[in-house]
Amino acid sequence: MIGSVGVIAAHYHVPAMRLTHDELVARFGVEKMTAIAESSGIWERRIAPAGVTGADLAFTAADEMLTHHQIDRSSIDYLIYCTQTPDYLIPTTACILQDRLGLRKSIGAVDLNQGCSQYVYGLQLAHALVSSGHARRILVMTGDADTKIIHPLDRANVPLFGDAGTASIVGPVEAGAGILSFEVGTDGASHGLLIQPSSGARVPRSADTSVEQVDKDGNVRTAEHLHMDGRSIFIFGLSVVPKLIDQLLARTGHQKDDVDVFILHQANKFMIDSILKRAGIPLTKTHYCLRHTGNSGGSTVPIAMSEAWSAGRLRPGSLVALVAFGVGLSWAATLMRWPDQALGPVFAKPQFDA
Repeated sequence: MIGSVGVIAAHYHVPAMRLTHDELVARFGVEKMTAIAESSGIWERRIAPAGVTGADLAFTAADEMLTHHQIDRSSIDYLIYCTQTPDYLIPTTACILQDRLGLRKSIGAVDLNQGCSQYVYGLQLAHALVSSGHARRILVMTGDADTKIIHPLDRANVPLFGDAGTASIVGPVEAGAGILSFEVGTDGASHGLLIQPSSGARVPRSADTSVEQVDKDGNVRTAEHLHMDGRSIFIFGLSVVPKLIDQLLARTGHQKDDVDVFILHQANKFMIDSILKRAGIPLTKTHYCLRHTGNSGGSTVPIAMSEAWSAGRLRPGSLVALVAFGVGLSWAATLMRWPDQALGPVFAKPQFDA
């Protein structure tokens, strides 16, 4: 059995292509887009070009991280790839990434389909594998190209979402550091609030599923595109996440004042601020990273974590809470003591203003 387990390296990659505020104004109108930008805090999004998938973005993040830190690729014992936009339903994208990254064949490689909370779920699985002695060093990757499943005339979702990929290494760290606790939850009864209806076996694609429909707010979608009940998701986050934070801290006896940084899923700034206010946490205790990237689903937490690290907000001994919520509906949080053994951020300074 291994003792303390933590994140010892992390990196991310976003596409160079941008969808700017001015482009959205031209598409949807200045009044609507300015109101969304001011509320969400998102003024541009990164878009994966045609032929580029979430796995490509995650691959670049992992390849750059392993190369930068001169990490022996044969030291990776397991690969967990978190995505809701896999390259294929069959085969598992993690298996393809094992080959692309030049990892040895005697490792496990699995996909985790969990949406916005997927990074924390991936950390929990990696923590369990390392703690139990079944693996020593695990590569946890996230990658999604959600913009490819959003209708270009969906004026509610187009302004919010962007594409990204991330990579982290989870392994043994010094005693007293690393991951201290987890808290997770699920409400499958509300799964229809955030869904791509025709995306699997339940509703096979057909001529009917490709028919465009316009909702009462003027959003254009088909059954093959992402559907989100934004108001209900906001209420869900506001009701679940403050309790989630309390439960997480209660597991270890910590208080909110003990935590140096709370990193929340970057759904939008209004939602983050509302959750923190209800939880009684000063806004100065969080780190934002969405103005220039948008909501990249399950990649937002590791991106914000990496940016906070580059900004010097995460240092050896820092206490950080990662809090994620969304598709499923699902939620997950972890409390970590930043380890001395962390290899340092690949980016020497933040790439995006907070």
